Amino acid sequence: MDCRQNKLQKLAVQVLFMNNNLHLIASNKKILSLYEDGAVFCAFDTETSGQNPENSNIIEIGAVKFTKDRVLEKFSSLIKAQSPLNPFIVGLTGINDKMLENAPLAEKIIPESRNFCKGTILLAHNAQFDLRFMNAESQRLGFLPLQNSAVDTLRLSRIMLPENKSWKQTFLADQFSIDKGHAHRAFDDAKVCAEIFKILIKMPVPQKKKKQRPRIYSEQTYSLAVQALL
Repeated sequence: MDCRQNKLQKLAVQVLFMNNNLHLIASNKKILSLYEDGAVFCAFDTETSGQNPENSNIIEIGAVKFTKDRVLEKFSSLIKAQSPLNPFIVGLTGINDKMLENAPLAEKIIPESRNFCKGTILLAHNAQFDLRFMNAESQRLGFLPLQNSAVDTLRLSRIMLPENKSWKQTFLADQFSIDKGHAHRAFDDAKVCAEIFKILIKMPVPQKKKKQRPRIYSEQTYSLAVQALL
């Protein structure tokens, strides 16, 4: 087996490991029941230096802990980058190298953020992305993957709003007249995610459209129909 195959096999194992440690709740009924029973949710968002958690890092974490009745706590921190940010990330987030010069290290913020969300149900838009980064950062620091159950508002929005032309968080925020704050900054995105969730979870689940079965006519009926056209 050559070097490339080894790398691909290693990546496949890592992806499988991360996928098996996401703990996403699939049942809308269960999510609603947890929410109505007063469960504590933690909406969170990460800004990262790239798309791949194996060679990129979290540069900002924002989170808001809440129940159906009130906001409980807030968390927000930049994280010192491992290398200079590329222009795309700077343009997208507004976070630059100077802002991260004196930011705390991941060794401090990752454990703090894990402790902040301990015992809660995690909530994120495109949750797989953020959870994979959190688990990768945790693994690098010697922690086990997050054990929290999690809800993905991207998945939830696709179920509740099947006719939408977009399910991006910014689009949904505009659709629901939610103040986006500074989009692509972690804390503001986490707040928006929580507000979107509160709206989506109260919506009735749309009924799936039944496919019409083609009519099957008897030979006699078909014959009569043909005669009527002659």
